[in-house]
Amino acid sequence: MNRSSIFYTITFIFLFAGVSVTLGFLWLIAYDQQNYTRELNAKYSLIANVKLLQLNGMINEKEFEEQTKAYNKMMRIEDEKELQGILKQGEVLEKVAIDKGRVEIISYKDAVYLNIVYDDEIYLYEDQEYQSYRYFIIKVIGVAVFIMLILLYFFTLKKLKPLRTLKKQIDRFAQGKLNEVENVSTGNDEISQVSEAFYRAILQIIKLNQSRQFFLRNMMHELKTPITKGLITLEMLEDDKYKERLEGIFNRLEILINEFAAIEQITSGAAFINRKKYNILDILDEAKEISMRDESSMRIFMGESFFVNVDFKLFTTAIKNMIDNGIKHSQDGFVQIDIMEDYICFKNRGEELNNTLEYYTQAFTQGSKQKSSFGLGLYIVNTILESHNMKLDYAYEDGVNLFYFRGLKEIIIGES
Repeated sequence: MNRSSIFYTITFIFLFAGVSVTLGFLWLIAYDQQNYTRELNAKYSLIANVKLLQLNGMINEKEFEEQTKAYNKMMRIEDEKELQGILKQGEVLEKVAIDKGRVEIISYKDAVYLNIVYDDEIYLYEDQEYQSYRYFIIKVIGVAVFIMLILLYFFTLKKLKPLRTLKKQIDRFAQGKLNEVENVSTGNDEISQVSEAFYRAILQIIKLNQSRQFFLRNMMHELKTPITKGLITLEMLEDDKYKERLEGIFNRLEILINEFAAIEQITSGAAFINRKKYNILDILDEAKEISMRDESSMRIFMGESFFVNVDFKLFTTAIKNMIDNGIKHSQDGFVQIDIMEDYICFKNRGEELNNTLEYYTQAFTQGSKQKSSFGLGLYIVNTILESHNMKLDYAYEDGVNLFYFRGLKEIIIGES
């Protein structure tokens, strides 16, 4: 059990309470037994002292009975046979020597006797009020309290059990599995109320996501139509600087829409519906093709090919964006791709980044000299890598920019 878990804490509290109750009852038994013994000793001491006063002639029989009337259930044993049996077989609990005799407290067959021996005369009294110390009652109370603690413990765990179920639903939410989240509310307690509120929030988020996706997809569809018509119309115009400007504008709009489409796919929660086994060479070939770059502007170094478990379209987009980024920002229009055991590295010779990598992996940020981009390239790359449990890293050595896809081992599933 996790020591930081609330269930561990509750278990510890109840164990501590159980041990404390047990120790408390043991102390109570010992303390109460001592009090009971002191009361009996005080009772027998009073009777013995008054009897000795009578035997010494200091008080008469009537005065003896008057002073011991509170203990009138002290019956003298006069049967000689019974008396000798008690004296021989009984256990002496207390014994005090006095002038001309002794005083004893004797236990025999669940009864207690006060024996006063004076001038060799025996006065044996049975305490008919005596009851053995009642361990049973305190034990029953102790067991009842202990059982109550156990029942309270399991009742508390039962009331908190929905927390585990709720945590599973929250984990599903964190993994983006909104459609798998269930309503785990079971009653009207606070945990059930939180579960109900969480489920209502999930339903609202699903509605907002669906609305956002519908809006973005509809917007991109509607924008692509006039862009396509515009590009077709441009082909009918004569070549001049205005045509070139318009063509650049339409191309930039198309690039922006494609980048928005990639962002929408990643953030919509549907990024891994096509995650399958692909050969890394097929992904590289597709990335080179859609980048529309000349073969002479890039070089690839790798050993044996292997298979990776990725979303083909997204991972291809990430590599394509890095190829474009490397060539666009290089001094010689060239990018080198090294595929090693645990990473993919994109190298280009150029100036070092002006800001940290975290700055460029935010949406709509770009370098000071970048005019042909909307600042989404590295943001899209970083988001795709995070979706594949990989990491984008950067270094600058000897005039060369090094961009790494870290964590390649996590997605490799075999060699070709």
